[in-house]
Amino acid sequence: MNSQKMMNCKKYNTAESAGPLSLILTAGGMEPDTPVDIHASADTAVVLRETMTAAELVRTIQFLRTVTTNLLIHLAKACGPCDNCDVDCPCLKDEEAFPIPDALLEEAGIPRGARLDVFAEDGAIHITAAEGPDLRDVPVDLLELFRQTGICLDELDGLLRENGVIYGG
Repeated sequence: MNSQKMMNCKKYNTAESAGPLSLILTAGGMEPDTPVDIHASADTAVVLRETMTAAELVRTIQFLRTVTTNLLIHLAKACGPCDNCDVDCPCLKDEEAFPIPDALLEEAGIPRGARLDVFAEDGAIHITAAEGPDLRDVPVDLLELFRQTGICLDELDGLLRENGVIYGG
């Protein structure tokens, strides 16, 4: 999450040449012969005019801010409010380092430097390689934004670990 790859693609020179996407672009008011600049990541694509005036850029920033706000509200509804985190949210504290000898990791088949999950069960401490995303994958500045917004980070951690669909579908 925190190192999401983003690429800038100029494959399509105009809104009209963007294939099926051209219908959406022109329905939104973009002229068919408008040169476009496409930015894409694994989860998102943004199509911008290749050149913009200051007024167009301001309108674009406002639009993207609105989309971002709506996504943040959706996440807040999915996670629910934080009911026990005040100023010192326990979900934002750094994990204490627990050194595990490389030989033990190797014997367990866990790559050196892998994120680890540690839990206790039946009088034993279990250490496993983390299998999926969790709060450790969310950039610190976004965690702080989510905390300030009142999003329950413990619930967010659970949703990340479950890896289920929470938007659309």
